[in-house]
Amino acid sequence: MSDTADNNPFTLGLHFMEMEQYDKALSAFEEIRRQEPSSGIYCYIGMVYQEQNRLSDAVEAYKNAITFQAPPQIHSSAHLHLGIVYKAQGKIQLSQTHLQQALSLNPKTPEAYIHLGEVYLLQRKFDKAENAYHKSIQLNPNFTESYYGLGRVNEMRREFTSAVGFYLKAIKQNPYDPQPHYRLAMTYRNLQKSEEAQAALAKFELMKQYSDNVHHFRETIYKHPNNPILYLKLGELHERHDNPADAQRVYEITNKLHPNYIPAYHRLGNLFIDKRDLAKATATFQMITELDPKYVQAWLKLGVIYINRQQFDPAINAFKQAINADGTSAEAYNNLARLYAGLGTDTAQAISLAQKAVALSQTPKHYDTLAYTYYRNQQYIEALDAIKRALKLDPKNTEYHNLHTKIQDKIPK
Repeated sequence: MSDTADNNPFTLGLHFMEMEQYDKALSAFEEIRRQEPSSGIYCYIGMVYQEQNRLSDAVEAYKNAITFQAPPQIHSSAHLHLGIVYKAQGKIQLSQTHLQQALSLNPKTPEAYIHLGEVYLLQRKFDKAENAYHKSIQLNPNFTESYYGLGRVNEMRREFTSAVGFYLKAIKQNPYDPQPHYRLAMTYRNLQKSEEAQAALAKFELMKQYSDNVHHFRETIYKHPNNPILYLKLGELHERHDNPADAQRVYEITNKLHPNYIPAYHRLGNLFIDKRDLAKATATFQMITELDPKYVQAWLKLGVIYINRQQFDPAINAFKQAINADGTSAEAYNNLARLYAGLGTDTAQAISLAQKAVALSQTPKHYDTLAYTYYRNQQYIEALDAIKRALKLDPKNTEYHNLHTKIQDKIPK
């Protein structure tokens, strides 16, 4: 963070909220409130209390927000959050009143319609709930809760086929939320589709376990925010459940809170590679090499990324840096040899590097590279011997067989 941000309590508060460090966020916002109370700052204080599950404190903060003069959008936000908190406290009528007030101030608030739909559903006012959910979708079609709510409306009306459709839409929006999977299973049971019900219930149990584990990690992180390993394990949990977006967010938070913790950069860089966001992958692995110039795997990753970006000079430099960092890295010699041979710029050097890789590690991949370097240098007899060694170790490899054929075609009959 910049010096300006360090001296600005509001910017600090937003930063700490983003980092999920809510005690620090509250301290920053409270400093502003003491100096200059306003509707806006009370709203932020209320949001922090909500995140901490201090619902009564949140209510008081939002009530204070309403007492100050402010633009309609700010008061609408305060009413919206009051409606949400009151609903969580079971105060349904108060929740409805504030949600309706939020919409009267700002009618284009899909979240208010979603929560109002839930309130109507609790009151079994199905037509009003359905209308509220549809309005939320018209304003923003990306909220899982809208489709889940419509599923509940149709299920409670015993319109099970329609309910299935909405639950499937909710799952498509967010496959990691366990509740739509559970309701889908129950709806399939009502339709007497036992196999589909069993599959949906199995998915619910998997997502429920995942959700519980995430909650456990988050609770532990709140108590031990200075332990980067906890963040790393949470990110890896998201990855194991094919949730790269949440994994990326966790790793990015880790890097901001613990800027010298290399494993989080490595995981993040691999995520960017998987997404084919090679510019961000490059920047991430470059950061690792700045933190630890001897980190061989980072240099190797950078070299491969540069090749994929058609940036061959930086790739050559990256592989050379890997060799400088660890002179016993067979992969570094192999990759640099392959690159030189492919470019045709220094085939004799490529052969020397490939020989070094084979001397360090006699794998089929390294023999294949050695064969390729000989082939590119028109040393076909040596190339044939090397590719035969690769095929002996990996006889089913199609690429090795293809190179073997190309080499044989160059040898006079």
